Amino acid sequence: MSDTSRSQLRHILASRYTYLVRRLERVTGSKDGAADALHETWLRLESANVSTQVANADAYILGMANNVAIDQHRRERRHTHEDDADPQFEQHDELADPERIVAARRKVDDLKEVLRGLTPRRRAILLAARVDGQLNREIAERFGISLRLVESELSAAMKYCLQRMQDPGESFPDSRSGPRKF
Repeated sequence: MSDTSRSQLRHILASRYTYLVRRLERVTGSKDGAADALHETWLRLESANVSTQVANADAYILGMANNVAIDQHRRERRHTHEDDADPQFEQHDELADPERIVAARRKVDDLKEVLRGLTPRRRAILLAARVDGQLNREIAERFGISLRLVESELSAAMKYCLQRMQDPGESFPDSRSGPRKF
């Protein structure tokens, strides 16, 4: 890679650092892991060997950082010794408690009953978004409706389910479970 390309990529990495960390955080699962991968990417840019001009600098840097994160993860896994892992397997798993299993199955049955109370389209939109992981844009195209209507239907379905599933005295903050790409 020419010195000009290297300096341009380093400048982009430095100027868009916060954005790149956020994007990479989804891959690594932590802000620290993303920052470590970007720091290593900065160092690797010095020895990168690309003969042509980079068309999409963000994609190039994120791809390189993604590979760095994968390498770091593999290294960490290799360093985990069997002795370190044994005590983890001997710990009691609270989630395997029969009472919790029965309670969870009841909640699933309750949720199925609540879903039957939704209109067919609203139920289909909710399942497409939360179970199938489709983007709102994809759902809008599938049903031939506007993106705004998908958002409205999804919000109404979530509120309906939350109200019906809520135990007496239990309160839920007005939040959604996890990030959604729109």
